[in-house]
Amino acid sequence: MTSARHRPLLAGTAVLLTTLVGLGVAQLALGRGSHPALLAFGLTETVVSLVAGLLGLWAARRLAAGWVRRARGLFAVGCLLWSLGQGVFTAQDVLGLGLAATTWADLPFSFYYALAVVSALVHLRGRIRAHIGVRTAIDGALLGLSLFTVVWVLWLGGAVRVSDSPPGDLVVPIAYPVVDVVFLTLTLVSLLATGSSRTGVLVVLGGTAFAVADVTYSYALLHGTFETGGVADFSWIVAFACFALVSLLRPERRTSAVAPPSESWARLVPYIALLPAACAGAWRLWAAIDRVVLATLLAVVVLVVLRQFLTVEDHRRLLATAEQQRGQLDTLAHVDPLTGLENRRRFGERMAAVVRSALLTGAPVVVAFVDLDRFKAVNDTLGHAAGDDLLRGVADRLRAAVRDGDCVARLGGDEFAVHVTDPAVQPGPLVERLRLALLEPFTLSGSVVTASASTGAVRGEPQRMVGDLPAGLDVDGQVAALVESLLGTADAEMYRVKRGRRVVI
Repeated sequence: MTSARHRPLLAGTAVLLTTLVGLGVAQLALGRGSHPALLAFGLTETVVSLVAGLLGLWAARRLAAGWVRRARGLFAVGCLLWSLGQGVFTAQDVLGLGLAATTWADLPFSFYYALAVVSALVHLRGRIRAHIGVRTAIDGALLGLSLFTVVWVLWLGGAVRVSDSPPGDLVVPIAYPVVDVVFLTLTLVSLLATGSSRTGVLVVLGGTAFAVADVTYSYALLHGTFETGGVADFSWIVAFACFALVSLLRPERRTSAVAPPSESWARLVPYIALLPAACAGAWRLWAAIDRVVLATLLAVVVLVVLRQFLTVEDHRRLLATAEQQRGQLDTLAHVDPLTGLENRRRFGERMAAVVRSALLTGAPVVVAFVDLDRFKAVNDTLGHAAGDDLLRGVADRLRAAVRDGDCVARLGGDEFAVHVTDPAVQPGPLVERLRLALLEPFTLSGSVVTASASTGAVRGEPQRMVGDLPAGLDVDGQVAALVESLLGTADAEMYRVKRGRRVVI
């Protein structure tokens, strides 16, 4: 059973096919160029464009205010103006007034083209919901220039060269296919950048039919061979029928733009379009110099180079972002967020590296543990914010008390660890230096706090200590055991001296 959502599309397609067949039969019966045949084609094109405009306004009124409604409304008004121009054109055609390269019918036609392009721009910006972006703009320019090159080489260029019309009269018939290329390009960019849809496909089909009609019309007109009832007229009818069918479809609910992934075929379309453009341009330039083709191909080369530069730049930025994020993750994993010191995990890794090196060089390892006395009393009397300030202040003092190459870490709570890289440092002087660093009072929440700490230090020689380890351990096992022994000794020394320490408030 046919889905209800597809019935308008199928019914409209059936009406279109019936109309095209009927016009073809009528033209065969009446004779091409006869007044009845001219009137039949003129009225059909006028009615179809009028229906497309009225249906477009009806569909726009059903939509909520926004970019879709504005885009459809603008395009619907353009279709109505085309209907007006087609009526004037039909009157001239039937009355045999002669069809110059530019007539009064071109005035409403020109308004249609302008509104079609503005509508496509509004729709493209709305679908992407942001600044279109340099990459998308370049893709559109590549696609548009490629289409224009093909159209110029195969049809327009030759027609312009052989036309007897004054240069001023050539502007309008040449402008029509060019604007068609712009409209079709904008529609394709919207479709490729945000994903395909039934309405988008119909608009692309209609735009393609319109471009075929205008190119055929301009070519025949500039050659002086245009006659109503040919490919151009059938293509215009198909184009406006597609635009009318768009209005009969139910509005699509997807309004968010989802760009296709970088490996999607959609991103290859601008490059794929370059192939026929390059072939057509080479074929034309092989026969004779054509400045228009030279200019378009040069512009294409510049755009391709620019796009490749942007691609390389994007990759560089992605790598820089990835490196920055890796650094941020490393910071989160190894840095204490309160004090900015290294955390327990990072300190353990550092000690393992130091012990591994000491096993090879024979250098001693010096490490100290620092534990604040009665830190809980600061939290209970002055609050946790004051306690955090005290921890940050202690961290700054300890960091200032050692050299740049030394390491100060916060192990957790009010416990700190210090590794000194100078092998000549002895535990006693190190403990005294750290004690003096904390001697000056701290100002916390308006109160003066004198802090003290219990500090234990150890100076061990891993090459000598390794002989006391159980047999059978590999190098990693020996390193882990030596780190545990050094830190355990320093920790035990810290607890030995902790008795009698107090925090004075």
